[in-house]
Order: sequence, then structure tokens, then C-alpha cells
Amino acid sequence: MDEYNDDDLPSKSARKREVNALQDVGDKLMSLKPADLARLPLTDALMRAIEESRRITANEARRRHAQYIGKLMRAADGDAIERGLAALEDPLRHKRLLDWMERLERSEDSKAAQGILQEVIDTYAAADRQHLRNLTRNFFASRLPDDGAPLPDPAADKAARERFKRERRKVYDYLNDLERNAPLP
Repeated sequence: MDEYNDDDLPSKSARKREVNALQDVGDKLMSLKPADLARLPLTDALMRAIEESRRITANEARRRHAQYIGKLMRAADGDAIERGLAALEDPLRHKRLLDWMERLERSEDSKAAQGILQEVIDTYAAADRQHLRNLTRNFFASRLPDDGAPLPDPAADKAARERFKRERRKVYDYLNDLERNAPLP
């Protein structure tokens, strides 16, 4: 009887906790947008089940469907899916983007911002270096004087401020787009 050891097998309670955890992940997956789901390493059957869950409105039916998704997740790589889901829900993502924008704004010119651009390119392998440099060059060209004094012509001042906002938004949108389309770890 020494060959058989019950300590190697997980208890029934441990298996139930694992199944419930997979159901919770299934609930999170059912609430994600299709663009976010496409970034996760999901099997075809799991993807179809999640798409099917969009038409289910009854609470009990959604609960049973979450159980089914949990069952499918046991066959898939659940750890990779959970890591990807955690990366999607990363609260520091937005903070990191804002930090880069603040550092760009504090830089004197586009040459001083090369370290920040290199950091972005290192973080996002899909970043287009030339496009990012063009965006930052236009951003720095549209900056207002450092003293904050308005330009003599009110119409020119308003146009300059609008151009600065537009160029700043382009840089931020590009960084945000890189984040949204980056492969998950």
C-alpha cells in the first residue's frame, strides 16, 4: 500500500476552488470587448463560447455558460489566459502613458526626448520609430513659448494653442494605440 499516496492528489475542496476560480475568469472574459479578447491566447472553442455568451441574458443561463467556459479553460492554457487578463487590467498602463507624456512636455526639444522615445520603442516592439519621431518633432514645433505669455494676435494665439493640443493628442493617441495592440506577456 506504500505505492498509493493520497497526499499527491488534490482534495475535493481544492478542485472546487480551482473550478470556481476558472468560472470567475470566465465571467471576466465574457465581459471583455472583442478587441481585448483577440489579444488573449484563447482556443477556437473558447472564443466561440465567449461570443455565444453575448446573446445570453438570463442570469441562470449566464451562470451555467460561465461553468461551460470554465470547463473549456481547463483544456486551454489557463495560466497564460490569466496572465494576459491581468496585463489587460493593469492599472499602471494609463499612468505609464501619462508619465511619458509629462516627461515629453518637460523636455526642451526633440533631441532631449530621445531617451523617452527609446524607452517607448523598447517597451513596444511594434512601434514605428520614424512615425514616433515625426510625431514628437511636430509636438515640439507646436509648443508655445515657455513664459506662457499669449501671442500678440489673439487669433494666432488661439490657433497656436489648438495646434499644440492637436499635436499632443496625436502623440498620446499613438502611444495609447501601441498599448492597445501590443502582444500580451
